[in-house]
Amino acid sequence: MIDFNAVADEDLYGMCKGGDEDVWQYVYNYILTICKWNKWDLDDEPEELAQTITMHLIEKAINKVKEKKKFRNFLKVMTINKIKDSFKSPKITESIDKPRRSKKGEEFVPEYADPAPLHDSVLMNLEISSVIDAAIKKLSETCQKIVTEYFNFKLGVYEDYKELSKVLKMPVPTISSSVRRCLNSLIEFKEIKELRT
Repeated sequence: MIDFNAVADEDLYGMCKGGDEDVWQYVYNYILTICKWNKWDLDDEPEELAQTITMHLIEKAINKVKEKKKFRNFLKVMTINKIKDSFKSPKITESIDKPRRSKKGEEFVPEYADPAPLHDSVLMNLEISSVIDAAIKKLSETCQKIVTEYFNFKLGVYEDYKELSKVLKMPVPTISSSVRRCLNSLIEFKEIKELRT
């Protein structure tokens, strides 16, 4: 296991951009630690706020980093700013069944979207899965096994890298490089590139 506290900021940034899930877990914990500072007095909310801030980082803020050598400082400043912003926005809790009044004074019950996924999005996810499965079958036998078992590991089938290493019959230190090499081959297939556009 890598001690991410010892990793240089620039390398940490590169690992985040590379999609390393272990480093993202470290970044989440780093943000969570800041959210748990006593001066914020967030009670039971720090985990939720840390998750929101991490998602903001993944979706937008990671691309705004100017000085990669000061990545942890960027994380700290961004987190503090987001925490301060959370105090500015009022928290409104309303019943979803309670009638409301429009600006004209008319009473109405608001309608909310069904949180269940739409059928077309479910079908799209199935289609994407079948494209990925077909592309995996085009890899060498070795890479097919590595990618399939790595996905199983990410889904929680295996408890840790040691268990994965037994299944793959390879030493733990070589798993990451083998997975990266095979995934790089996978994303070069035309059908996978089309999914990314």
